[in-house]
Amino acid sequence: MPITILKNSKITGICCTLPDNCLSIYDMGKKYFDEEEIEKISKSVGIKYLYLAKPEQTTSDLAVKACEKLILNLNWNKDEIDGLILITQTPDYILPSTANILQYRLGLKKNCIAIQINLGCSGYVYGIWLASEFISNGTCKKVLVIVGDTLSKTTSKQDKSIFMLSDGVAATAVEYKEGYSSSSFSLFSDGSGADKLIIPDGGFRNPVSEKSYILSKDEDGNSRSNMNIFMDGMAIFLFAINQVPSALKEFINYLNVDIVKIDKFLLHQANNYLIKMLARNAKLPIEKIPINIDKFGNTSAASIPLVICDQLKNDLEHKDLNVIMAGFGVGLSWGIGMLKLERGISTSIIYV
Repeated sequence: MPITILKNSKITGICCTLPDNCLSIYDMGKKYFDEEEIEKISKSVGIKYLYLAKPEQTTSDLAVKACEKLILNLNWNKDEIDGLILITQTPDYILPSTANILQYRLGLKKNCIAIQINLGCSGYVYGIWLASEFISNGTCKKVLVIVGDTLSKTTSKQDKSIFMLSDGVAATAVEYKEGYSSSSFSLFSDGSGADKLIIPDGGFRNPVSEKSYILSKDEDGNSRSNMNIFMDGMAIFLFAINQVPSALKEFINYLNVDIVKIDKFLLHQANNYLIKMLARNAKLPIEKIPINIDKFGNTSAASIPLVICDQLKNDLEHKDLNVIMAGFGVGLSWGIGMLKLERGISTSIIYV
């Protein structure tokens, strides 16, 4: 297992932005299911509320608000920010890069590195790893890691298999601190499963055509076009169950981690049942795994930072936390990271 161990990089703050447009799963689900079925789904998946971007809101709009609030909270000088990493599946344009647009909208200096990466639910681990690489090798001193999507804009309103996705963006400040405790990462990809979670048309393999917008119905009665997101739910579930627990166990064993000294395990909030299955299969103590999918839904790469801001805020006011985080999803891709969250880091959630 290839593992990267990096030094001198520290997370100093996180701000999450959600659309000010909250809907209950009962409101969303009543066009697909009766009340009894919705109740069963809510108990199994764990979702009670979803946040959906307004028609005019894009990923960059949510990102600007998150970054501005974070910079204000930390009293960072914008001229000292020398790195911006955006990880999203819903950029403003095919080109130019939305990362460059964010650099301009935020008023960052022109010699700030601005990179956009196309990843989903594994994106937070990848983003913190890349920022830590930049800092550890001396490329950057202060980096903004921005993750998240407005995936509701890609879903078919006639597809009950995918309606439980939420929109949201998280901005994380990572900076250089001499002698700060090391962080460890292990990253994976398996492109053989690329078709299991995909928007088939709109790129250059399958350019947009009149046929791209034609709805077709699957065997479960879901209708979607090739411009809508498609997910093979069972394939993604089996991927997560088969790959993530074994990767977690191998990571923990390789680094000889004492589970007792890990305060929290932060897993991507895909659904309640899957999180508990992953915990059981990886032999992780369930009491150390915060779950908040009921409050926010599946927010893709923003789900782990949302857990930190929502569930760990009070703890972080009083003590340091040693955490292991695991993200997994589209690509297929998955990643694991172990690091320390220092007491007093800034955490906030805003609604716009």
